[in-house]
Amino acid sequence: MAFVRERKKGSTFYYELVESVREGGKARQHVLRYLGNREKMLEHCKRHGLKPPTMKYAMLDKGTAFALEGKLKKLNGLRPLPRNTLESLAKKFDVDMTYNSNAIEGNRLSLKETYLVLEKGITIGGKSMREHLEATNHREALHLLGKIADRKAKVAECDVLALHAAILDRISPGNAGFYRREQVFITQSRHMPPKWKDVPGLMKEAITELNSKRQGAAAVESAVKIHHLVSWIHPFVDGNGRMARLLSNLRLMRAGFPPIVLRRRVRKSYYDALESADDGDFRPLSSMVAKELGVALDLWIGAAE
Repeated sequence: MAFVRERKKGSTFYYELVESVREGGKARQHVLRYLGNREKMLEHCKRHGLKPPTMKYAMLDKGTAFALEGKLKKLNGLRPLPRNTLESLAKKFDVDMTYNSNAIEGNRLSLKETYLVLEKGITIGGKSMREHLEATNHREALHLLGKIADRKAKVAECDVLALHAAILDRISPGNAGFYRREQVFITQSRHMPPKWKDVPGLMKEAITELNSKRQGAAAVESAVKIHHLVSWIHPFVDGNGRMARLLSNLRLMRAGFPPIVLRRRVRKSYYDALESADDGDFRPLSSMVAKELGVALDLWIGAAE
């Protein structure tokens, strides 16, 4: 009898159609067909009347959760970090995060060019004014993010809108800091964002999650939910991907974790992970966030020791 089997390669989950047969008195499984990602697997199951595998996994496996919490405990034991160390880490993060987050969205500035724009105020020939503004605006948004993360007060809707206003400052003044008032579409995605009239109500859920008191691995899962929810709502005319990554980091930072950088080089896997989350499978996105969080924790611990 044929059934669907789930497999994992790195942080990516894929599916196979397999059949159990007996050979030499032993049961063996033969792969009949590679089905690809979860979306394609669900389409195949629907078309052929097959039962998809049951979703029974946590967003983070126990080993990953234990490792992240252990690293955070070690970092907390080294705190407070020297002021110069914190400033150095912040500068590195500003450049890395600005370059990668903008590059995911199509900005052509290289990592070195982003550094020159942010740290030296140099204008890069052959690159548009918008690309320069995206870099300087993103840095301003990161500085505002740090202030919000350090506050004891709850995150409010006005904080989210202020972050967005910083992202689109001088780029799209009429949309900066405002929820969209029109239907938007996501290029090369099957997801249709909700109607604009529903956006304010849906964003309340994201803001509630931002103020969650859960700590440790539960906070990481909360950050993943925020990341996907904001991407799914697509609350703004422009800047949604940057905002999803900023707000996810805000949740991590308020739980004591260092901020993370999702890299441009994994853009396709990142988009695939968001689509898997659309189908209810948060594990690829969780694995991606957890991997980068482990890198960030190692960086901070190494800087503090």
